[in-house]
Amino acid sequence: MADDDRATRPDGRQRVEVLTLPPGRELPTETEKWIVDGLVLAMPGLHTRQLFTLRRDMLTEADHVVIGVDRQRDRVVALLTSRWAEIPSGRPCLHIMIQFVGDAYRNGAIFKESWARHFARLLADGRPFPEVIALKTYNPVVHCAMSAFSGHPDVSMYPDLAGKDDSQAALAAEVSEALAPGAAFDPVRGVVPGIGRPVDLYRERPLSHVPEANRYFAEHAEPGDRVLCLLHVPTQAGAHSILTALGLPLSSGQS
Repeated sequence: MADDDRATRPDGRQRVEVLTLPPGRELPTETEKWIVDGLVLAMPGLHTRQLFTLRRDMLTEADHVVIGVDRQRDRVVALLTSRWAEIPSGRPCLHIMIQFVGDAYRNGAIFKESWARHFARLLADGRPFPEVIALKTYNPVVHCAMSAFSGHPDVSMYPDLAGKDDSQAALAAEVSEALAPGAAFDPVRGVVPGIGRPVDLYRERPLSHVPEANRYFAEHAEPGDRVLCLLHVPTQAGAHSILTALGLPLSSGQS
């Protein structure tokens, strides 16, 4: 059975149920179809069906799968998937493959609930908190969401939009090779050029509430490019800060 939590409207009525599913390789075909069909309807601004046709692995090869379901419509409206990646230095690296929230469901509790459920299951499975959390994106909103967890001095965000901190460039190059083997990578800008499929996933360039992020992505990433974003969390104190931000209790294994 899937675990669940509920994101509610301000008036207390249930809106979305957040579920933790089995790994992607264990999902029945009908469940996979239900997820994709729901997201196609929830995100009309993306070529979502083409994405899953070309990159079905982003769901089927995930080690962790969390969905948000609008129970009134019995429709999937949010999806978070991740997998463990091996990098040469041996540091635990979590590759975030998908983080989608439907257009009508943003700016609410679903994002936080999904991440909280994701990390709760990850730690319950006996995994360590990942020292590296990485993803590739064309969307500046994603960079902003990740950077919200970097307020602790032991948590570093890459790329640095101001271009002043290059301390994570070597780690980023290592992670890029693991996530996109053989692809070119610009460690200064954090760009992996030409790997996006479909190239026109976004019908128009997304915009965040942070002008600096919007400018950075507009200047450095074409539609087929992806910016490698990563959080480096080398200490337990940094991990604790992220778990606390998500409202998760600190287990004895994380103390």
